[in-house]
Amino acid sequence: MVEITELERLVKERLSKKRANHVFSVARQAGKMALRYGVNTEKAEIAALLHDITKEVDPAEQLKMIQEFDIIKDNVILESPSLYHAVTARIYARDILSVQDAEILNAVRYHTTARAGMSDLEKIIYLADAVSEDRDYKRVEEFRRLAMDGLNRCMLEFLKYSIRYLVRDECLLPVDTIQAYNEYCRMAGHQNER
Repeated sequence: MVEITELERLVKERLSKKRANHVFSVARQAGKMALRYGVNTEKAEIAALLHDITKEVDPAEQLKMIQEFDIIKDNVILESPSLYHAVTARIYARDILSVQDAEILNAVRYHTTARAGMSDLEKIIYLADAVSEDRDYKRVEEFRRLAMDGLNRCMLEFLKYSIRYLVRDECLLPVDTIQAYNEYCRMAGHQNER
């Protein structure tokens, strides 16, 4: 497995100071959450350190990477440059850094969209990115508490929040996000009754 100290060095080299600080904040949050939920802390920190590793790469270059190395079935991803980095970070981790752990790679890949069937590690990276100490949106404190009280409940609440934001701003909704939301609604017993 790739060394955490090597990844920390890579984050500092590849990312701006502000983005690197965010990544380190996510790694700290992911470590706390991994301890809380009995998830491998090393894997959580590695996934967190990798999650934005290609965030500052030019979108045209990222799209080229996606087209060359990955199969994307959801055109919303291809039409949304802000989502490219999750796919390209997984490609970078897998093909450049030789990360072979599927759970780490999936945590990196789905940290922006979520998906149905997420592992606890995937949920931790998704939520740690949303509630890290550098975040300062209106409901962040509420989500920080929820993140430590129950992963599935926090996933549902944050997905609702995120989808409202995307709809308000007339953004496209990735299929993975919709499927994740539906899954957590079902878990919570919120099935729509006609």
